[in-house]
Formats: sequence, C-alpha cells, structure tokens
Amino acid sequence: MYCHCEYMTSMKDDRLQLRVDAAAKRRLEAAASAAHLSVTAFVLQAASRAADDVLAERQTIHLSPNAAVALTEALNRPAQVNERLAAALQRPAKFTWLD
Repeated sequence: MYCHCEYMTSMKDDRLQLRVDAAAKRRLEAAASAAHLSVTAFVLQAASRAADDVLAERQTIHLSPNAAVALTEALNRPAQVNERLAAALQRPAKFTWLD
C-alpha cells in the first residue's frame, strides 16, 4: 500500500533522532524492506499515521445512544434569543476568520 502524503514530499530541514536496540532496528529494517521503503520513510509514515490517529481521537466525541439522541434534539431546537445573546450579536467580533 502506498500513501502519498504532504509530509513525505515537503522540504526536509529538521532532524529527529531515535535510539533503538538492535532487535528493534532489525525489525524496522525488515518491515521497511518489505514495504519497499527506506527505514526513514517507513518510520516517518508509521509515526505520522499514529500521530494522525491520536489527534483524530482527540477531535472525536463518543456518546451513548441516549446522549446522542439528547444532543441531536438540543441541536434541532430553534435557538431562543435572549437579551444577552442579542447584545452579544450587536458587538463587533473580537476575532476574524482567515481565508
């Protein structure tokens, strides 16, 4: 399986160093060879996938079925504008979205 990723093709001017025992190094070399990759590319690809998984997990909300129904119902209810919300909508935004 081949994955073309931006981090694999961009300019490389930073360094990341690892210390591993001989058995771990042999295992990484064997796996990299089987994947037709250099050890560096193999380790970077594997570490990047793991990083993506960790970051995605932190952006995912896990809800029970009851909580999911409650959230959906709350989101589907029309917003009720009160005085504080109306006042907040009249104030200039502190932040702007960048394109």
